[in-house]
Amino acid sequence: MKILNSEILSNERYGPDIYKMEIFAPHIVKNVGAGQFVNIRCCSPDKRDPLLRRPFSVFDVEKKFNVFSILYRVRGKGTRYMSELKKGDTVNMAGPLGKPVEPVSLKGNLLLIGGGMGIAPLNLISRIAADEGKKVSVLAGFKDSSLLMWERDLMRMGVKYRMFSEDGSWGQQGLVCDHILDEPKVLRDHDIFCCGPVEMLKVLQRELEREDIRATAILEEKMGCGIGVCNGCVVKVKKKDGIDYLRVCREGPAFELSEVIFD
Repeated sequence: MKILNSEILSNERYGPDIYKMEIFAPHIVKNVGAGQFVNIRCCSPDKRDPLLRRPFSVFDVEKKFNVFSILYRVRGKGTRYMSELKKGDTVNMAGPLGKPVEPVSLKGNLLLIGGGMGIAPLNLISRIAADEGKKVSVLAGFKDSSLLMWERDLMRMGVKYRMFSEDGSWGQQGLVCDHILDEPKVLRDHDIFCCGPVEMLKVLQRELEREDIRATAILEEKMGCGIGVCNGCVVKVKKKDGIDYLRVCREGPAFELSEVIFD
C-alpha cells in the first residue's frame, strides 16, 4: 500500500449521478488484484471536509497504459467534489487495499451475481477471468437502467449475462434474487462471487444454503482508515469454535457468504 497523488485521465458520466474515473497509477496497476480497493481523499488539499477518505473498488485495469478506473455514485459532499474533477487534476489516494480475490474456477465456470453499484468489484473479476479464458456468466439486478452502459463493457468482454430491473427499463422486470434458482444446475456448475446490497446478500445466503451451494461475497462497508487500525468496518462471521469479528479492509473484502452474520 502506498499513498499516491495520481493524475486523472478522464472523469466521465457513466449514468445519472454515476461517474467512471480513469486514473494513471503504475503502482496500483502493477499490484492490484480483483476485489481490492483504493481509499480516496474527497476534498481539496487545503481543506479537511470530508475528513475521512472514501473506499472505492477498482472497477477495471488497463495494464498496457498503467491506468485503472473506479465507478462511483454522487451521494454527498465528497463524491460531489470528485465529480467536479477534470482531466489533468490529481487525486490523493491510498492503495491497493484489502486482500485480493483469486477468481479461481475450480468448476471451470464463474457466476457473478451483482446488485446496483455492487457490480464494481465484480467487473474486474469478470475481466481477469475472461482474459484467462474462463467461462463467465453474470446475473445482475438494478432499480432502473442507470447503469445501462455496463452492458457495453460486458459485451466487450464476451461474457454471458442476464439483467433485471425493478421498473422493467433494462432486461427482465423483477429482482435478481427471484431468478437465481431458475437453473439450479448452473449454480452447481459455477464458482459464485456476489456483491450488492445487504438485503440481496441475505436472500442469496438463504437460498444458496438451502441448496448447499457455496459462494464468495465481496462486502461493502463504511470505513474509517481502510488499513485495519480503527476497526470501523468490522463484520461478524461464524467460525468452527464460535463467532469472530473480522475487518472488511484487512481480512476482507471477500468472505464465505455462508459464514457472514447479517444483523
